[in-house]
Amino acid sequence: MTTFRNMMACASIASVALTTTAFAGGFQRGTADTDILYEAGPVTMRTGLIYVNPMRGFDSINGQSGDFGDYAQAYNIPTYAVGFGGENFGCAGTYIVSFAAESDYTGSPGGALPPGPTAGSRTLVNEFDSNEFGMTCRASYASDMGRFSLLGGVFAEDFNFTGTSASNTPIGVLGGQPVLLPVQTSVDTRSDYDLGYRIGAAYEKPEIALRAQILYRSEVTHDTFNGTGTVAAVGNAFVVGAGGQQVVIPNAAPPAGTTVAGGTSNFNEVTSPQSLYINAQTGIAEGTLLLASFRWTDWSTNKSAISSITTARGTSSSVSPYNWRDGYTASIGVGRAFTDEIAGAISVGYDRGVSTGSETTYTDLYTVAGGLSFKANKWSEIRVGGLVGYWTDGSQSISDGAYFNATVGDDVVLAGNASIKLNF
Repeated sequence: MTTFRNMMACASIASVALTTTAFAGGFQRGTADTDILYEAGPVTMRTGLIYVNPMRGFDSINGQSGDFGDYAQAYNIPTYAVGFGGENFGCAGTYIVSFAAESDYTGSPGGALPPGPTAGSRTLVNEFDSNEFGMTCRASYASDMGRFSLLGGVFAEDFNFTGTSASNTPIGVLGGQPVLLPVQTSVDTRSDYDLGYRIGAAYEKPEIALRAQILYRSEVTHDTFNGTGTVAAVGNAFVVGAGGQQVVIPNAAPPAGTTVAGGTSNFNEVTSPQSLYINAQTGIAEGTLLLASFRWTDWSTNKSAISSITTARGTSSSVSPYNWRDGYTASIGVGRAFTDEIAGAISVGYDRGVSTGSETTYTDLYTVAGGLSFKANKWSEIRVGGLVGYWTDGSQSISDGAYFNATVGDDVVLAGNASIKLNF
């Protein structure tokens, strides 16, 4: 009879991985596929894609209610892993987008967020991502009690940020009033790869499909950046009249689309947080597994993000406050083998939101996830899965460190994934 290990291990872990990845809180995106270290066979390759649609938007901004659309953008998470080795030793090379976010605020009142606390600019869109390339190895010792493993490795991670904001810049004086030109400022800021490490341990009892693993991921600090920035005209110059109205000054400035300044961009020190991940599975009946996972992430290091641009006119900065708290994510589920070729799993999860009132995107989230595994033969496996999440409402306020007041309602998160594994 096919054992728990052969029938169920991969399918159940795939479901947990989907759940954790999709709602790990904060800017978490993907998690390196180190589970490939436990695959049988001298060489194993696995590649997949996860799609997540957060569907989060503001219900009100500075007291103005309305349907402003979803500012949190949908995203894809590609994942690649290659594992090689045997019973006592193995290594895995992995790639993942570890952290990322993409926001579009053009649906907000006036087409952008309210003015910031420093330069008076209004955020239109911003996006960042971190690519992670890693190598993790396993050293194991097997006995009658089971197999004990030590895990360790290193990874390299970068940081890339792009953003666009709107503001009015003074270009002269007319009748004692400053002449203002509407402009858009765009920046593209990048860091080189910085190193981090993983370390952990695992215990397996194949006869009952038991596996318990604990894995620590170190934080990574990015503090050296290179970037460019441009300032482009987007409208006619104007002065503010006595009644507060804008009075256009014809032909007082370059036409829309003209670059009026260029320079360099920079970013404040960025810390990708440390985390501790625990996951376990065990057989509870013939062809049935119980599975669970828990993750702690040190999001309290994320206080604020400061993007700056320096031109001949000087340096201006845009500040986004966060002041997050630590994140905790947990899931529990059941896996079942339907046949020797088809297995499935379902899990429920909870993520404690990291938002504390300085921003209000990442509130508490409750999820239900499911996955299916199809093994047509000994050398290939296809997995598919899906997730539905319920995001609770929340608010941010100036008194809690935000630079504008806002609320979000109860929202939905949808996710799906697919992957293929090949054994050689």
